[in-house]
Amino acid sequence: MLRLGARACVATSSGNTGSSLATYCARYGIICAILVNQHAPQGKLEQMQAHGARVFRVRDFITSPTVTRNVYRRLSELAEQRALPLVVSAYRYCPEGMAGVEPIAEELRRQSALAIDHVFVPVGSGGLFTAVCRGFRKQSGLMPRMHAVQPQGCSTVVAAFERGDSEIQPVESTTRISGLAVPFDIDARLALEHLRASGGKGFAVTDEEVFEAQRMMLDQEGIYSEPAGATALAGLRQALADGTVRRDDTVVCLVTGHGFKDPDSVRQAAARYDARLIEESQLEDSLSGVIRSCA
Repeated sequence: MLRLGARACVATSSGNTGSSLATYCARYGIICAILVNQHAPQGKLEQMQAHGARVFRVRDFITSPTVTRNVYRRLSELAEQRALPLVVSAYRYCPEGMAGVEPIAEELRRQSALAIDHVFVPVGSGGLFTAVCRGFRKQSGLMPRMHAVQPQGCSTVVAAFERGDSEIQPVESTTRISGLAVPFDIDARLALEHLRASGGKGFAVTDEEVFEAQRMMLDQEGIYSEPAGATALAGLRQALADGTVRRDDTVVCLVTGHGFKDPDSVRQAAARYDARLIEESQLEDSLSGVIRSCA
């Protein structure tokens, strides 16, 4: 944008792209307008707004394929008429920006002591999945099997994979997993091609399986993730159950969003453990109960 001399931009986001964009726009004095779904989590909206982005919650955007398609059409026309950058985390709209995501593959190889057998990626538009696959293909060495994981309530890539065709059919999104609700083809067809070329599989998981994976990450790994970021783990659990992955394989799950982005989901996870108000005189008895449960 700086190279183009842009002083303003428009964008769409489920939260993470918008938060990052708002941060950099604040730093470089660029006016930033972001369109989001009406149900976007408050944590994501607050980060965008805190950096000065003008946020517009569009009714039925993302959940309805018709509304979503019309929004993108209108935005594309407006961006062209006003010479405004249109920022969408997809190759279809921002190939230069998405190329900057491809080095994730290099980082994974560099950080893994063993050859990676499987990579599980949460899929919404398909841009991230495509970028990581392209990143691996630019390197020497064996290509890991790349697996796409989507919520059952918005399964575009995985549904096409399971049907055995190349048609990305639009769906009415019913998932509660913010960030992965993209009901029609943006980069989905690209992702499907890379999925098949890598020898990977598609996994459609329920929202409850995602929330359970999020709780597992919080409880057992100390990873503070939003639900979309836990979706890859939900897919891995399916892959272990059906034999796609063996327990001695080297596996990577991409965690794509911090827990503070979706405070409601974290609040629900935290509600499993109470924060009791006690008197000083109750201290020993209260702690003894906790210690006994650990014995």
